[in-house]
Amino acid sequence: MWLILCLTLLFSAGSANGGEQVELFDSDKQQVVATFANSDEFQKEAQQLLRTVSGRVLELNPSLDHAMIVKIPLAPPQRLQHAPSGIDAEIAEMFVIMPKKGGRRPYLILHTKEYETVVVEFSGAVDQLRSSVRLR
Repeated sequence: MWLILCLTLLFSAGSANGGEQVELFDSDKQQVVATFANSDEFQKEAQQLLRTVSGRVLELNPSLDHAMIVKIPLAPPQRLQHAPSGIDAEIAEMFVIMPKKGGRRPYLILHTKEYETVVVEFSGAVDQLRSSVRLR
C-alpha cells in the first residue's frame, strides 16, 4: 500500500488545473518519460476501461515494479458503479498499471472526487492505450 501512496503523491504534485496532461511513468526509471495532451481519444479510452471494471484488486499490495503507468485525468469526472464491489464513485483520475513482463494483467488505481483511492481489475484491452502513448 505504501507504493500506491507514493505513486499517488508523485503524480499528484502540481496537479491543480483543469488542463492536466496525460503522463507516462516508467517505474524502473522512477520518472515521467512522456506527456501527451489530454485529448478526446484518451478520455474515450479511459471511459472504455471504466466500463470493463470487474472488481477490486484482491492482492494486499499489488506490485508497481517493472511497470509502465499511464495517468489520465478525467475531464469531467466519470461515475463508476460496480455493485458487487460496493463501488459507487465519481472518478477524477485514473492510473493504468501495465506490467512490462510477467503474468500480471494490467489494473487500475482510481482517485475519486472525494480523494479516495480505489484499486480495481478490468477486463478491457490496453492495446489502443499502449499505441496512444507510443508503447509497443
